[in-house]
Amino acid sequence: MSEVQEVSSLSVDGSLTKITDTIRKEFFRKSIHMMSAFVPLVYFFSRPLVLIGLLSVTLFYFLCEVSRYHGHRIPIIANITELASRSRDAGKVVLGPITLAIGIFICLTLFDFQIATLAIFSVSFGDGVASLFGKIIGGPKIPLTFGKTFSGSTGCFLVLCFVYFLCGLTKSQVILLSFFAAFIEAMPTGDLDNLILPVSVGMILKYFVV
Repeated sequence: MSEVQEVSSLSVDGSLTKITDTIRKEFFRKSIHMMSAFVPLVYFFSRPLVLIGLLSVTLFYFLCEVSRYHGHRIPIIANITELASRSRDAGKVVLGPITLAIGIFICLTLFDFQIATLAIFSVSFGDGVASLFGKIIGGPKIPLTFGKTFSGSTGCFLVLCFVYFLCGLTKSQVILLSFFAAFIEAMPTGDLDNLILPVSVGMILKYFVV
């Protein structure tokens, strides 16, 4: 093999490894994300436990992140954060888990149980699948969204159609709500999407759908 071919082969292998690592990291991050779908189930049996737990975990995680930012790593918490964080989070406090917890907390306190559950599902499943589809399938990017893809938004729409249909919504409600959630998810809101998406879906549900 010539020197040029060898360099080219190494470059391709390196790129594939980088892509695989990115997808693996994204899958790990979003699998944690999707676990938030269990929050309504626990909330159904113990409202105080969930609300106090969300506030306590959020505060604890924030303190751990501030500590990590200043060079003092908290075992396990720091490891999980670093495994799940994106390259854009390097050298910063990772806000994703914090905004996710706050978004869920707001939904549970502002809306009734049914609406809160559907709103939380939008970020648990819709946002999670959108990111995975965008990374795995890729394809054309949506203008003015800073990297969001049509494949990601399509994935978000389809999975929420399935989830909301299983939740008993009518066909028109399923399509309207899934489209709205996919539209909000595609907005360039950064880590704030974990807060903006479920609260926005909850507002639409409360005033226009349910």
